[in-house]
Amino acid sequence: MTRLWLLCFPLLFLPNLGFAHETTYGVLEMSDLVIGPFVLLLIIAPSVDHRQKISQVNLLLVAFLVWASLSTLSIHARYDYLDVAPVLVGCFVKLAKLALYSTAGILISTKLINARVRAQWLWSLLAAVIMISVGLLMSLNGERAQLMDNVAGYKSYNSIIVAIVILLSYIAGLWIDNAAGRSWRSAAVPVAGFAICSVLLSASLDAHGRGGWLALIAGCGYIFWKKTRKTKAFAIVLLLGLTGFAAYKTLPDFRSLVDTTISSPDNEETYRVSGVDEGARVTTWMHEAPKFLNSPLLGTGFYHRGGTAGLWDTGSHNFFLQMFLETGVVGGVLVIMAFCLMWRQAGSLVSRRARISVATRAALITAVVGGMSGEYFYGNVTVLVLFAVFGLAGAGQLAIILPPAPNQSLQIRSWREITS
Repeated sequence: MTRLWLLCFPLLFLPNLGFAHETTYGVLEMSDLVIGPFVLLLIIAPSVDHRQKISQVNLLLVAFLVWASLSTLSIHARYDYLDVAPVLVGCFVKLAKLALYSTAGILISTKLINARVRAQWLWSLLAAVIMISVGLLMSLNGERAQLMDNVAGYKSYNSIIVAIVILLSYIAGLWIDNAAGRSWRSAAVPVAGFAICSVLLSASLDAHGRGGWLALIAGCGYIFWKKTRKTKAFAIVLLLGLTGFAAYKTLPDFRSLVDTTISSPDNEETYRVSGVDEGARVTTWMHEAPKFLNSPLLGTGFYHRGGTAGLWDTGSHNFFLQMFLETGVVGGVLVIMAFCLMWRQAGSLVSRRARISVATRAALITAVVGGMSGEYFYGNVTVLVLFAVFGLAGAGQLAIILPPAPNQSLQIRSWREITS
């Protein structure tokens, strides 16, 4: 009973299978039905009895939620609405969803109480990758991306691609550093191959996920840079290259997408940087970024877009820029600080000794690059995946540096030793 959360985690990535439906405040997905029971199972599961590194990240998250709430509450005083209640409810529903999914991710670290649970957690991550992969393939029943979103597959194809590539970067890092058992490493290879194939098969001009591809390349590039002397690093790069080449030669949809990205007919409207179609990302950033000056301190309010807010309804297609626009300099800086803190903790001595440092940092790089192509960390399974891959690093015991006593050198003691 206390470990059912490990079995429930992959269920969060079930495709919608027609159960998703529109509500006043957005699309209700299958994951939104599972997240409640998942959090409940996490709460009843045994926790560690000492303070962990994730607690510091949690402080920044709480600070961001408080500031975002203040920014959103001020909407009625700063914007001219005849009835501001629906706007506030919509914004706070979105903020509550972010808090729910982030809380679930934070709790994961507190439940990794021993080596056995940590090993089982890695198997749960593999199961999640399989679930997403199957979901992508099940969605392709002769219908294209318009029906894939919401109805059969997932609310956002691009978002789910970013989620799976974060997991793949993490798994690749663990595999190359032999950070898990032999049976897990043996299973990780076919699972990762199956996931890559599902992404390639599901790609089309409508459902491209190119931001996720770039994020995966960045994450694997970091692994290759850190592990250049390992044959496994070269094997990962070679596998990705050969798989991409084979997909280009055999999959018409994938070939059309690649051709359109690299070169397109003269009569087709595209947005290109250095000859590559980047989906108007840079143009959108340049259009939206100056709007930060309209409300640099409070921002427009969390997920307050369109209308009197002055922001595009579709967003800036950059999560970090969007946080500055919606929650001001304070909210944006808190988000950046959270990522920086996670990066630092992922490189700690404990993480390096556990051989999870490269994997966690590769996943973080993948998440950052993916977040620069869209607002994928608002409150969904993608933000849960972000905290999930940080779970082992965040589970490390927090150390406190004590000032040296007279004639004594600087000492570092664990939180548990100090409070006992």
